[in-house]
Amino acid sequence: MQFVTLTCRCLVRSMAIMFAIFFALSATGQINSPYSRYALGDLYNSRNVVNKAMGNVATCYADYQTVNFINPASYATLQTVTFDVGIETEIRSLYNQQKTDRSQSANLTFNYMAFGAPLAKDKKGNTYWGLAFGLKPYTRISYSILERTRLAGIDSTNAYYSGNGGANKAYIGMGFRVKGLSVGFNLGYLFGQQDINSERTFINDSVYYLNSYQQTKTSFQHFGFDYGIQYKLKLGKQTFARIGANGMMGGTVQAKQDILRQTFNFGSTGIDSIDVVQRQLSKEGTIILPGGLTTGLSFEKEGKWMIGGEYEKGMWDDYRFFGQKDQVANSEIIRIGGYIVPAATDANNYAKRVTYRAGFFTGKDLVVANGEQLPLWGITTGLGLPIRRYNIYSNQYTAINLSFEYSHRGNSNSPLSENFFRINFGLNLADLWFIKHKYD
Repeated sequence: MQFVTLTCRCLVRSMAIMFAIFFALSATGQINSPYSRYALGDLYNSRNVVNKAMGNVATCYADYQTVNFINPASYATLQTVTFDVGIETEIRSLYNQQKTDRSQSANLTFNYMAFGAPLAKDKKGNTYWGLAFGLKPYTRISYSILERTRLAGIDSTNAYYSGNGGANKAYIGMGFRVKGLSVGFNLGYLFGQQDINSERTFINDSVYYLNSYQQTKTSFQHFGFDYGIQYKLKLGKQTFARIGANGMMGGTVQAKQDILRQTFNFGSTGIDSIDVVQRQLSKEGTIILPGGLTTGLSFEKEGKWMIGGEYEKGMWDDYRFFGQKDQVANSEIIRIGGYIVPAATDANNYAKRVTYRAGFFTGKDLVVANGEQLPLWGITTGLGLPIRRYNIYSNQYTAINLSFEYSHRGNSNSPLSENFFRINFGLNLADLWFIKHKYD
């Protein structure tokens, strides 16, 4: 119990530090993707870098010194107090069907911050109760589109569409283990906003038309649960299978909107408002978030290798925004990946202590364009580079995790397609903290 007391004593302090670092260092990446206009934005893959390198396989994965916040049942496996942080660099290319127009953007964003700790261990020193908390991005909205069209019977116009914002998620959860069965949950706080704008100007030198401007700002917040389960089945002396499942409960999000509709003209100092057609502040409404479920299976030789796969389905048909359905549909993704460590305890050969990871994923994105869901696929690889090797004398382990991803969204039928190249950097710090001194 003293172990638990000491851990909880540092909980509030650690969370305060984590919030301060996250918001001080988070970068606002300009992804410039028109598809981020749908739902709450472009869903951000904020998995641990370890999982990202293995094709994003996570629901059937657990590790003694990795905070796998995708499946909270894994918290019951943590043997040491662990701090995980991840950063992502992304280069995104966007092009049309004819591949005549292309744009490219690059951004640096924080992927996640996570803190995990064992709360109780059995007589053999194995954890059966673990805790984790952290922060991660959930969605991003960032696009800027200029479209020139001609309105029949009127004249040519320039339409400018832009959007910014996104959502973040703070969470705290626990995992519990009884023999080979582990269960867990996360209590999450989702918060964010979106700022959607459209502007239309007329190109005419003989007839005067008023220009129009529309802006809708939406802010929202929500407490919700996600849950997980894992079962570890021993197959041999050092080999076992792990079955995993985790789900996200949908829910009703309380939201408020500020709405502005006006006509304007360009003056000497910028935009001059002519007439406000509509102004409504703090309009209350709801956002219906969908639920989702992921199931997976992995096979592993402890400390040597692992291979696993999972299937995820998101129920985006249920999504509603202030009572309106968006251009989204149920998403489906299959992931396969794994790792190999040649010789984790070989003190004379560093290359054999490195963890080598790889994987791939394929499926359907939630966005529907031209009546068809956007196809999605990608390949990943990565390395786990030990900086300080774990041993029974220091009880410390530090590793740098790297992942590389090339992925694609869209096809020849999509109005726009996207290529992604992502590099993720993760730092894993683990130690046996909060231990009562036995000798002075």
